[in-house]
Amino acid sequence: MLLKAAFALVACLGIAPFAIGASCVGPQPLEFRTHYHPDAATYIELGKWFGDHKQYPCAIEAFRAGLQLAPDSADLAYLLGLTLYTTGDPKAAITPLQQSIQGMPKVIEPHVLLAAAFEELHLRDRAKAEYEAVLRLEPGSVVALKGLSKLFLAEGNYIAVISLLRSATLDETLTMDLAQAYAHTRMLDQAAQILAPALHTNPSSIRLTKALVTVYVNQTRNREALQLAKESVRLHPNSVEAQSLYLHVLVLNHDTDTARPLAKRLLAAHSHDFEVLYLNGMLEREAGEYSIARQHLEEAITLNPNHFNSRYNLGVVLAELNDPAGAKEQLEKALALGAGAAEPHVRYKLASVLRALGEDEQAEEQSKLTQEKLQVESDRTVAALKAEEAEAALKAGDSQRAVALYRGAVEASPNDALLNYRLAMALDRTDDTAAERAVLQQVIKLDPTFALAHNQIGYLATRDRDFASAEEHFRLAVRAAPGFAEGWVNLAATLGMESRFPEALDAVANAIRLDPKNDQARQVREKLRAAQSQR
Repeated sequence: MLLKAAFALVACLGIAPFAIGASCVGPQPLEFRTHYHPDAATYIELGKWFGDHKQYPCAIEAFRAGLQLAPDSADLAYLLGLTLYTTGDPKAAITPLQQSIQGMPKVIEPHVLLAAAFEELHLRDRAKAEYEAVLRLEPGSVVALKGLSKLFLAEGNYIAVISLLRSATLDETLTMDLAQAYAHTRMLDQAAQILAPALHTNPSSIRLTKALVTVYVNQTRNREALQLAKESVRLHPNSVEAQSLYLHVLVLNHDTDTARPLAKRLLAAHSHDFEVLYLNGMLEREAGEYSIARQHLEEAITLNPNHFNSRYNLGVVLAELNDPAGAKEQLEKALALGAGAAEPHVRYKLASVLRALGEDEQAEEQSKLTQEKLQVESDRTVAALKAEEAEAALKAGDSQRAVALYRGAVEASPNDALLNYRLAMALDRTDDTAAERAVLQQVIKLDPTFALAHNQIGYLATRDRDFASAEEHFRLAVRAAPGFAEGWVNLAATLGMESRFPEALDAVANAIRLDPKNDQARQVREKLRAAQSQR
């Protein structure tokens, strides 16, 4: 009653109770209502009108004015947060978005937008929490899965990506994310098994083609890679990306007779394309055409200064052109970019350049580092080969041989958490629980966020009826990988063993939200409900 009287007095005086800037003028009917009959709905309508007309500062003022009238309006808070975020102020958007979530906690849009705002502010853990909230509200939400997957990939937490996506319904982007996670964990067979059917469904996708070609190349399946790249050119005859991919594979296959004329044709048509310039420069370097190679590689680096191979190739070219100082600069920049497996031959070339410059002490240091890096790469190669043999032994049912091979792989690369985990799983097949537990402990020492290892330790603890330890590790598993449905099921079962039924039912509900078709989760839920009803 007092509020109505106040509005009446304001109306008589002809003053708007919540004035918007003089430069913000909306449609006359809305302006009239904000002066004489102001309410939240009017300010929502006015703010939307300003937004539709790209007058965003006016929209923000309108939504803020509405919130003065209706401070508990979740809709106004969301619209304010949305407008602030879309106009480039994610920090200011956070408070109104949080307010909107309090008012409508089961609506996913504010969570998604708040997660995006946190991402822009590099608050990754808070962004993850919002995406996880979306998945609890809408299991299988593609937006939330993409958001979480992107964050996990950025952290290099590939196991978490695999746990999150392996049971999800995948679109092309999520397929790429899962394949990338498998590839980074050297599970190339699984990456190919994800990508091949996706490409069969959508054979014209250049992204999927490129990803599968990369996997095949890493598996040394170069002929299949070449066939895929050639087919992509057939489907996209005018695509520079498809032709560049084909050219890449030709170069990898050392088919210079086919590669060189294709490279020249692409250069004539796309003389400012980075990939085309780089590939021409590399082919010209291999052919000893150093002057033109230098020109093309320098142009490529201007377009993409952070490309390792362009820097390395230019360094080699400059060394051949008797410019050791320029070569040194390019080779050092290549190393600074992170050469990975290519690092030893970069250092080897750098050592020769340093000797040409009379920097013998630095050259000797590079030679020493070359040998060390070569040994590391050799060990990794040995480990990878033994791991492949071990997988084959497991498929053949020879668990003891698999264990011996995995032990050899781990000996070659002892700090590889994934290899250690695979050894533990092979030991599980042999019922050597003590050795398995010891290896799993080493896994989580190497990587405390390794969800699968925590889950397996929890499983072993339940067999020993050590439910406290089991609960601890299952909780660590789902904390590291919130989308890990199996971890939630195991946590629920463990809590049920301790007669903690409400917590157990919450945990199994999380599993079902993540994977509605999970039969094990449903069975555990029914057993928990039955046990709870008998208390």
